[in-house]
Amino acid sequence: MSSKTKQYQFIKAVATLTGTTIGAGVLAIPYAVYIAGYWVGVLYLIILGIVMIVLSLMLGEVVLRTKKNLHIPEIIKLYLGKKGYIVALTALFILIYGAMAAYIRGAGDIMNYIIPAQSFNWSIVFFAIVTYFIIKGLKFVSQWNIIFVSGMVLIIITIWLKVIYSQDIDWTQFNLQPTNTLTQLAQPYGVILFSYFGIITIPHIKTILGKKSEQMESVITLGILIPILLYSVFVSLVIGVAGKDITPLAIISLGEKLGSQVLIITSIFAIIAMMTSFIAMGLSMIESYMCFGKLKRNVAIILTTFPPMALLVFDWARFDTIIQYVGGIGVSVISILIVLTFWRAKYKGEVPPAYSLGHFKWGGIIMIIIFTLGAISLFV
Repeated sequence: MSSKTKQYQFIKAVATLTGTTIGAGVLAIPYAVYIAGYWVGVLYLIILGIVMIVLSLMLGEVVLRTKKNLHIPEIIKLYLGKKGYIVALTALFILIYGAMAAYIRGAGDIMNYIIPAQSFNWSIVFFAIVTYFIIKGLKFVSQWNIIFVSGMVLIIITIWLKVIYSQDIDWTQFNLQPTNTLTQLAQPYGVILFSYFGIITIPHIKTILGKKSEQMESVITLGILIPILLYSVFVSLVIGVAGKDITPLAIISLGEKLGSQVLIITSIFAIIAMMTSFIAMGLSMIESYMCFGKLKRNVAIILTTFPPMALLVFDWARFDTIIQYVGGIGVSVISILIVLTFWRAKYKGEVPPAYSLGHFKWGGIIMIIIFTLGAISLFV
């Protein structure tokens, strides 16, 4: 294998993880951070970012200890048994259905702000488009990850340089301290955890790397460090520009302050992010129904697309609230299961991995406590 091929595999693997991680959840982070207080929010970004790097490295080690290329629920079933498998599937269903509902709602709100025609109507248009792609089975999402990630980074850096050069950013906004109740302090947890959850693609990264599995550790670390840095810059940009006028959908805040051109450019990438995430999750859900439930594809498509739309029809919640709860509950449960799976794989692993974190007993216990308290805080 040539050095250029190895480099391409590495870049593709990093872009796949980063592209899966950076989704529509980023649009809800600035508002959640503002509610909790800027510096509290930054602390969330850093701590949860580090936790997700470690969790991803744990899963990466488990994947390398396993002979077959399995999805996360199947990996959990292999090491924790049927009960763990059922819990994992339930948590993933909550996470995916909730995320898909949030994307439908968020896309409608964004399009309605650009071209007023009622958010619900635009949501139906968005739903029709992504459902068509799902029915056709267009698995083009991963092919665009490098372009998407590069474009998102370029846009955020360009806007950041623009506001600094034109002095549109107000540095005093970072010292604003909203009333910090326990509920407000806990608000960033679910949103940020959801926004870091690209872990579902790690089994696929093993396939991308092939025999170069020793690169898995570097791919995971870099693939999540990029979102940490990108989110930090984006949050600072939105809060610094919008301040007290910040809205639950961050790009609307930027558009109101920086003009229609910025709004249109950022909206295009936001909607693309929602579309690619929705399609990827939809196809994954259909595959799960067909594989685990032994259902026909047409039935699987109906079961995949109907529930998110039903949540929208019943006006369950706004975009950021959905992200907060599905992230805080769904991601927390799956993360705890991954820690337990990591411990079990140390003894039941099938092959030696390319890297090992050690037993990581106390670190794992601390992570389980964080995920448990974080999920409970949503109901306090």
